[in-house]
Amino acid sequence: MSIGRMIFSLLWALLVVPPAIGQAADASGEMAGTGYFRDQDTVPGSLRFYSQLPGGEGKLWGMGPGKPKIRRSSFKQDAHEGVANFGPEVRCKKCHIPQTKDLHYLRMGITCIQCHRSQPVAGVYHYYSPLNPIRRHAYVCAKCHEGATPSFASYMVHEPNPIASATRNSFPLLYYAVWIMLILAVGVFLFFLPYTALWWIREFFAKLKGRSSHGR
Repeated sequence: MSIGRMIFSLLWALLVVPPAIGQAADASGEMAGTGYFRDQDTVPGSLRFYSQLPGGEGKLWGMGPGKPKIRRSSFKQDAHEGVANFGPEVRCKKCHIPQTKDLHYLRMGITCIQCHRSQPVAGVYHYYSPLNPIRRHAYVCAKCHEGATPSFASYMVHEPNPIASATRNSFPLLYYAVWIMLILAVGVFLFFLPYTALWWIREFFAKLKGRSSHGR
């Protein structure tokens, strides 16, 4: 190959390849933003794929939330298949009490069926479930949070009780942060409330003393 052809090839690569890379990145970003994926991107019931999804790797220096254990029922079309004494009339709170104590339920009054809206309720990791991690941002979160992204959908919806001992293992940063703030708040009140009371007593007696000396 002549030097001229080599130089021409290098210039052609520099001019053509970067736009192609940019287009590929835009395409993947578009798929991630809409919730639509190709069939070969994931396989129904692929535990290994869902275990590799972002979120729950213990970020924040290993103090972040751990990835919850994936149950077999999470891949079923009916997550309650095989559950004894279960029927449509059974309320979610009967078995899922901890999940009803999160911010969505307590502050906004959002019920379970507003997110787990399929009937029968599909497992979170069932391929066609709206709450499947590959599409929950577009099919569920975006209903209330316009423009929700996959990163947004990785938010821990059913957050654990921050002061429970079990949270020390599942989400240590939340556990220690809340306890530090509680100890700080209690310590401040224990110090300043008696201090304020003593200051008020001193001022009260100072006023009484001033009145008695003025009366003389």
